[in-house]
Amino acid sequence: MGTTWLFARARRSIGTAVIAVVALGAACGGWAGYLRITGNIHEIEPGVFRSAQLGADKLVALIDEHHIKTVLNLRGNDPGEGWYDAEAKAVHDAGARYVSIGLSDSHEPDPATLAKLVDALKTAPKPLLLHCAAGADRAGLASAIYEFLVMHRPPAVADEQLSFRYGHFPWLISRTGAMDRTFERVVSETN
Repeated sequence: MGTTWLFARARRSIGTAVIAVVALGAACGGWAGYLRITGNIHEIEPGVFRSAQLGADKLVALIDEHHIKTVLNLRGNDPGEGWYDAEAKAVHDAGARYVSIGLSDSHEPDPATLAKLVDALKTAPKPLLLHCAAGADRAGLASAIYEFLVMHRPPAVADEQLSFRYGHFPWLISRTGAMDRTFERVVSETN
């Protein structure tokens, strides 16, 4: 009876653990899906927003609603691509400034690109919208740098911009940990 009981109890424990892992995965997937559907739009400081790439209509509505003066596209300068041309035209037609800086979500930016990003974050007319494709990784890095270098938040507070709350997932096979390493580099080079 003792051995059979132990095996039955172990099976129940393993089953419970599997159910918990599946439920956690479903919850995380649901959150990521919600962020994707809603455009992952967040105000990180008064007058400074981050988002995923929005369609032209939704982008113009956000510009109008918050009187955005600068849209900082972190996907890079890509004339001739439908998304880029539509976005650049929508921003221009809405009377805002359009700035493009090309970052990869899976590679650390070179010093020149990072310096260009920091300069844009410090000098861009506000209100400001930072965006990348999903609003999670590149927008998270730019938001963390803004919080740290412009708003002078402690690194631990600024680093919250690179969290799953905004869809940043640097674990398992993801290569987006490059954004975390870049922020760590900015902090270490500043201190």
